[in-house]
Amino acid sequence: MLWPPLGVIGLFVAVALFDALTLLPGWLHLAVVVAFVIALAVASRKLLHGLVPPRREAARHRLERDSGLSHRPLSSLEDKLATPGNDAEAKALWRAHRARLHAQLARLRVRLPRPGLAAADPLALRGGLLLVLVVAAVIGHQDWRDRLRAAVSPSLAVAEAIVPAILDVWINPPVYTGLPPLFLDRRVADGADQAVAPVRIPAGSAVLAQVSAGRGTPKLVVGQAEHTFEPVGTDAYRISVEIKAGERIAVVQDEDTLGAWPIVVVADAPPKIEMGAPPARTGRAVLRLDYIAEDDYAVTSASAIIQRIDEAADESFEIELLLPGGDRRHIEHASYHDLTAHRWAGIHVDISLAAEDALGQRAVSYPVRVLLPERIFNHPVARVLVELRKQLTLDPTARFPVIRKLSDLYKRPQHFFHDLVVALAIRVAERRLIYDPSDDAVRQVQQLLWDTALHIEEGELAVAERDLRAIQEALMQALENNASDAEIARLMDQLQQALNQYLKALAEQLAEQLAEGGEPQPLPPDAELIGGDELRQLIERARQLSESGARDAARDLLAQLREMLENMQAGLFDQQLNQGSMGAWKMMDQLDNLMRRQQHLLDRSYQRSQGNIPQSGEGQDSGTQEDLDDSRNQESLRRALGRMMRELGDMLGAIPRPLGRAEQAMRNARKALERGMPHQAVDPQTRALDQMQQGMRAMAEQFMEQMSDQAGRGSGRLGAQPGQGRDPMGRRWGEGSREAVEGVAIPDQMEVQRAREILDELRRRRGDRARPSQELRYIDRLLRRF
Repeated sequence: MLWPPLGVIGLFVAVALFDALTLLPGWLHLAVVVAFVIALAVASRKLLHGLVPPRREAARHRLERDSGLSHRPLSSLEDKLATPGNDAEAKALWRAHRARLHAQLARLRVRLPRPGLAAADPLALRGGLLLVLVVAAVIGHQDWRDRLRAAVSPSLAVAEAIVPAILDVWINPPVYTGLPPLFLDRRVADGADQAVAPVRIPAGSAVLAQVSAGRGTPKLVVGQAEHTFEPVGTDAYRISVEIKAGERIAVVQDEDTLGAWPIVVVADAPPKIEMGAPPARTGRAVLRLDYIAEDDYAVTSASAIIQRIDEAADESFEIELLLPGGDRRHIEHASYHDLTAHRWAGIHVDISLAAEDALGQRAVSYPVRVLLPERIFNHPVARVLVELRKQLTLDPTARFPVIRKLSDLYKRPQHFFHDLVVALAIRVAERRLIYDPSDDAVRQVQQLLWDTALHIEEGELAVAERDLRAIQEALMQALENNASDAEIARLMDQLQQALNQYLKALAEQLAEQLAEGGEPQPLPPDAELIGGDELRQLIERARQLSESGARDAARDLLAQLREMLENMQAGLFDQQLNQGSMGAWKMMDQLDNLMRRQQHLLDRSYQRSQGNIPQSGEGQDSGTQEDLDDSRNQESLRRALGRMMRELGDMLGAIPRPLGRAEQAMRNARKALERGMPHQAVDPQTRALDQMQQGMRAMAEQFMEQMSDQAGRGSGRLGAQPGQGRDPMGRRWGEGSREAVEGVAIPDQMEVQRAREILDELRRRRGDRARPSQELRYIDRLLRRF
């Protein structure tokens, strides 16, 4: 009789532990519970009606039957003697009968109950119910109380959540930190955050939280501030909040804390920057700034602040420093800047370094006093123009001395070879200073004087050097700003062309230096020789790195190339010169000595023609003795040149024609000096010096051919001193290859090809719009970064 109600109860417990009733609508949940109650009542009705307490006689009979006693001994114990009490035999027989009954009581036993469950459940449904109960207990044993409570308390509210809430929380640090997103583990208990370490979050991070299901609209608590989630679908909520301060993050829904985390908001520290070494001047009058900068995440920009220290101390300007690629949390780098064209070149200034991070925080170092490098000009007119430019920088109001000097130069065109461009530039500068009183006029005149001095001094090499530096700067900025591949390729082509032009001009300068008597200096033992082809290969490798997406490596490679170009020395070097070559060098040294003496006479004649040297000799005609001395010195130079020309003819078999023209110009200069007219001697002396330089170049070309034949190295190689047994890129020479041991790590061809394949695959996947939006955003971040 117990099986039907127990079966109903067991089935309800199994359904409750499976948490199946909470998935039903409220009205259906209630109907199922009512059905179970009715079924339990019906099953219990027969039990209540059939449950009768056993009678005394039935209990005694059960004991007698279970003990195997016959003749109903328990019932016989209640019998009484029917005969009168005076019958002794009857009493004795009665006592014996009762003793026998008492002896049988010792054998009383109660057998185990014999339920009739098998008869009541012929299909053995009880076995299946027991198995279901075991499975349900395994599934719902952790929160069985909540499941049973939910099963007997159906909810009829329409908007009530019927599934537990699911919470996901991410922390997205600011992009400038370079840190990956952080997923927070869920903490259910409100006090669980006391048992875990605080989460360190950069200031400005965004917390992104999502809640699915649950009851009511959740809220995000950051510190003391509350933010309400926004619905994004059925029973789905999302929120994104920037974190600037606070000590705790929590998500609360319907007064229940879904998750809580202690946090520490880390403020962004300002950057630091200082000089790594005192500012230095390179061999080409370029300012080198070594600096050390650091930031907790990355230094985004660095600059040098240059300020006047004289009366115009409030004037300053700023130049950007070159930043290396890769990790910019700690930077030790050198930046090169050609400031020779600036109007402050040649004066003392204070240089401070400044660094900025992504938040715009700026740090400035202590100033260092330095003399800005200035270009050294050999031509006397170019030197005068640059000196006048500097005078306008030191005192822009003192225009009259500059105007008078420019007027004197304009009246003596023979001093600048009657160059019409130079004459017009000098005239324009003079008139501009006279008729334009503005400050802009002074600066424009200074620029004009500088361009004119460059035109007189060098011409092609200065232009090639300027173009090479300009394209290097443009390419560095393009790589820094993530320019398009087409723009990078165009700038790489321009850099290749600019390098070719520069190497060509550099070779011509070498010939001119040799023509001017520049003796080749032996290279240090740890220096290496780099040819133009190797420089072009370096640019081609930088192009490949850029195309494969490794732009930071390309920037580092180009920075090393620039440092090499700034510190290299042009020339031909050979330790094994034969006697003929040594004789040629000796001859060129003699010619260089003659050129220096001729330059001295030219400067003297030029200064005397300007009236800058006082006339000597009291009581004598003005300048007579000096003219005679200068004419004798000029004649001595002409004869020395003649002797050298004869020796050169015997050695080389031919005399360069420019030397013959130089000898004739010296003769004309001597005649002008004998007549006491030094101003007429300036022009032939200038021509003599120019022809001697051309003769030196012709001698140098023949010498270079001899060097090429003897050493088997060709010509036009560049010497640099980067380190112990290393090339200018900081790599050791090996057996047919170079090993990248420091500086930038140059990937091999296989790595470049693999990087290019990965980049192409990323671009292909980015074009597949069927991919999930989260994956597309991740690919976008990869493409922007690499």
